[in-house]
Amino acid sequence: MLTKKTLSLAEAELVLDAAQKKSEEIGIAHVICVADNAGYPIALRRLDGGKITSVQIAENKAFTAAGHKRKTHTFTNTYPGEEAWGIFTQHGGRLTVFVGGYPIEVDGEVVGGIGVSGGNGEQDIAVCEAGLAAFDVYLRRLDTE
Repeated sequence: MLTKKTLSLAEAELVLDAAQKKSEEIGIAHVICVADNAGYPIALRRLDGGKITSVQIAENKAFTAAGHKRKTHTFTNTYPGEEAWGIFTQHGGRLTVFVGGYPIEVDGEVVGGIGVSGGNGEQDIAVCEAGLAAFDVYLRRLDTE
């Protein structure tokens, strides 16, 4: 039998809080989704003014990052003529191969994913990385207790 780690709701909220803070600092109304280790949403926030179209995009970025265990913008083999061309049509079109999705890891194991939509690529990345940085601080505190 396998035992897999996944994020708790409290941990997802910690990631969301930090990501939201960064989003507000840069002045973008993002949608932020934190998913479990299987890529399904634990918590989602659509900041005031966030686009309704960004909800599903953020969910799909978190799904892809957690499920494929990699950053969404690293799918460089998905362009026409490349070996993974068309992968984005899989899972009902949920696989997302552009900027804004990151896996969340603990000891090399993917425990969730964060997906951010609403800004440009640089802004979405900054919001993802702020959430991940807060989670890293949390993990370091756990290690010292």
